[in-house]
Amino acid sequence: MTRLLLLLLLASPLAAQGVLKGHVFDAAGGSEYLDDPAAIMVVALPDTSPPFNELTAAEWQEPFNAMLQGREPTARLGAPYSEVVPASFVSAELQGDGSFELNELPLASRLAVAVRIGELWWPLREELYLTEANPGAEVQIPYYRLGADPADVRIARWKLEAGAALRDDLRYAPVSVQETITLTNPNPDLAVLVTIELDIMVAPGLSAMTLPPMYGSQLLYMQGWNAAPPVDLPVGAGSVTAWTFGTGGGMHGGQPEFGNRPHVSADSWHMLNRDPMLSMVGAGETQYRVNASPSGRSATLIFNRPIPPARDGLPGALTIRVLHKGGVLHLSPDSKLMFNRRFDYEVTVADAQINAMLTMSALVEDAHRGLYGAPGTEGHPVYPSNPAASPNLASGQLVRIALGFTQQARTEMARFENGVALPDQPAGPQGPRLDVSKIFMALAFVFGLAFLGALVATVRKPRDEQLRRLAALPANRAEVLAAVNALESEYKQGGLPARAYQDQRQRLMNRLVEFDSRGAD
Repeated sequence: MTRLLLLLLLASPLAAQGVLKGHVFDAAGGSEYLDDPAAIMVVALPDTSPPFNELTAAEWQEPFNAMLQGREPTARLGAPYSEVVPASFVSAELQGDGSFELNELPLASRLAVAVRIGELWWPLREELYLTEANPGAEVQIPYYRLGADPADVRIARWKLEAGAALRDDLRYAPVSVQETITLTNPNPDLAVLVTIELDIMVAPGLSAMTLPPMYGSQLLYMQGWNAAPPVDLPVGAGSVTAWTFGTGGGMHGGQPEFGNRPHVSADSWHMLNRDPMLSMVGAGETQYRVNASPSGRSATLIFNRPIPPARDGLPGALTIRVLHKGGVLHLSPDSKLMFNRRFDYEVTVADAQINAMLTMSALVEDAHRGLYGAPGTEGHPVYPSNPAASPNLASGQLVRIALGFTQQARTEMARFENGVALPDQPAGPQGPRLDVSKIFMALAFVFGLAFLGALVATVRKPRDEQLRRLAALPANRAEVLAAVNALESEYKQGGLPARAYQDQRQRLMNRLVEFDSRGAD
């Protein structure tokens, strides 16, 4: 009987299992041998999970550490946007040369892959999906060694842009603030982990606890770097739900359905990623913290992200972009929106732009000066960097920023509150178009309102001139970068239709990848 059972066992086909092989490598070109013990983990995601690239834009490092160490996590994977409960996971140690092999991986399941080197997890940018027909895969996972001196980190530029509107269908005048923070690292060999904390505004009627589900409408943020070309995919079904953390954009979209197939979120489809040279950062994490406050409307975003090493003679760069929204009640039009900023790194250049119905002050505490220079008086007020301060803001200095409305806008807000209809107003500038209008046009396009894009550009260059210029490809990497800057400038000024802009941007990115793969200048 024992012999018969053994024969039956040997004759029975074993359940097919997946195999993953590969290698991790220092993308800065350092030694292929790892300095410290390292690990790799493959996590099977449920069908309802947002793409792994979206998870890595939120809080995910601690849950991965907990799974690796076999303990209960102190933070939830994907929280607070869309909690994800992994179906299973498999982990293994990396060999000293960075090679690895994992067996017994589930088939027909979405697989998230990441390696832990030192204190940080580095993700594979796309999900894997193994099947019985193709049960094996081999991947290369880049990372950067940490250890650059934080004292060398600079905020090369901190740009603040604010726009506002008056609406009689709301009880308040909405204000949108977009901040772009670019940090640099001059070390050519090592990356550096930085922390940026930003107290954010919360619009009237919302609380800090209810803000995360409004990602895509009331809150947006991204983090990109110049370490690699971005993922750029054509618009499709995945574009509609990409970069919403499973929230669907709060009040502006339904709950997305992801399904049991591999996912990747194109960098170019994040609503704030208008720079075609930036790829989204997966390593590190972004935490959302609700602060104790009497109103329940105090929140902080905490970005823990690496800045890559310098490359091609240029410092490594990390860009953090945040859009947050507040508002002033029509009942109290004289009120101001106030928030503070303090950075652990000196700010080389700080400048700002607001729309014509806003006022702004930015005072550096204990320095007896304003953060900005005198604003321009034409069009939207533009605040240049303070010519008397170098750097514009020292490490640890506190800036108090206050946004309010002009007298004319306050008068109109009072009329709204009292139910008095406004007379017809002549058309005029409504806000910093660089920020607010393009963001909402991008949102509309992502959710199927592409026809609004036809309203963007009213001035077109002759078609034959456009075609001649777009057909020419740059001869070297420097010309590619120059061409990208020129393309962005022309598109922002309305000189190109959206389709031509998208096509040429993709051509330039392909050209850049070609140069990088050949090691060309």
